[in-house]
Amino acid sequence: MRTITQVLLVACILGLPVRAEEGMAVRGDAAPPEEARIRIEMFSERGCDVCERLRREVIPEFEFRYAGGYDWREYDISVPANYRRLVQWLRQLAVKGNPPVLVVVDGREALAGYEAIRDGMSGAMERAMAARLAGAGPPEAPADGPGSVSRHVAGFTLAGILSAAFVDSINPCMVAMMVFFLSLLSVSHAGVRRMALAGSAFVLACYVTYFVLGAGLFSGLRTLTAVQWIRRVVDGFLILLLVFFSLFSFLDAVRYHRTGQSRSVLLKLPDRLQRRIHEVIRRGLHTPRLVAGGFGVGVVVTLMESLCTGQVYLPALAFMIRSGQSTGRCMGYLAVYNLIFVLPLAVLLGLTCAGIGTPVLVEWSRRNVVFSKVLLGLFFAGMAAMMHLLR
Repeated sequence: MRTITQVLLVACILGLPVRAEEGMAVRGDAAPPEEARIRIEMFSERGCDVCERLRREVIPEFEFRYAGGYDWREYDISVPANYRRLVQWLRQLAVKGNPPVLVVVDGREALAGYEAIRDGMSGAMERAMAARLAGAGPPEAPADGPGSVSRHVAGFTLAGILSAAFVDSINPCMVAMMVFFLSLLSVSHAGVRRMALAGSAFVLACYVTYFVLGAGLFSGLRTLTAVQWIRRVVDGFLILLLVFFSLFSFLDAVRYHRTGQSRSVLLKLPDRLQRRIHEVIRRGLHTPRLVAGGFGVGVVVTLMESLCTGQVYLPALAFMIRSGQSTGRCMGYLAVYNLIFVLPLAVLLGLTCAGIGTPVLVEWSRRNVVFSKVLLGLFFAGMAAMMHLLR
């Protein structure tokens, strides 16, 4: 009786109709009931080249071998509910890291990455079938738990974004422009109140402009990277660019330490563009309405300085996209990122209004060039490594 029962269950799983009078299973078109099939879940995202390789090289053979015996479902992790389900499986099955693709077999085993799926799918399927034969049903699917997702993200994506924001906030380009802006306000005898208003308008303009610019770049990058071959090109380009920026940042730190001259720095805005920015600031502060002028100057200067600050901003946006988070969550990260970005500008404004002279701020900015360049070099190297791991 036990042997007949096992044959019947195997036939049910594999979709083989059984002739009761013979007790033999033969292949046919009948499909087993859904509850009898092995549940397989694949978690991936749009444009995943590893996923396409699996569909092309691994899944057809698996389908041929186990046709009708399993229920295969794919989940796009760019959908928040699907991502939460993925994180629950990662926690429940104790999977470490953030693999580009994950397959969960009947809630019992998780196979992470191309090689693990290619080499382990058949074995996992056989073990799941054996468990079913032994009378053990599949484990319950994980509940939708946003809290655990938040903890998972806080330990990975948020840490990376906050690190990028901190590095971007001490970028010598923007700090130098703020110091120049405040020095012109000081020599114009605007008074503390008007200086505070004009400076606040400048900082607010920097925040709004940088946020809008980031949101636009985020949308464009996400659209582009949905196409597989474009995604590979963008990833490769960004990694090479980050390696380039890292090497030249370290070189700048060495050159500036030796000479103490800003002209020895390689990664900076061209002198012609810097003079143009200075001219924009001077004209903006000569307008009758100083606050409106400060805001207008902030918008233009932020856009022009983005050629320099974008060295950090663009990789940070790409990292957000690669993390697989929802657009709403990424916009929240972007809001926090920009708050950190303008914080040093607000501090410089507060110090100036409190009576700290701009020569002191200029000297502070010069003393921190080497530190900021080394920090930028480390950041670029770390971001290149993370982008490579997330490919």
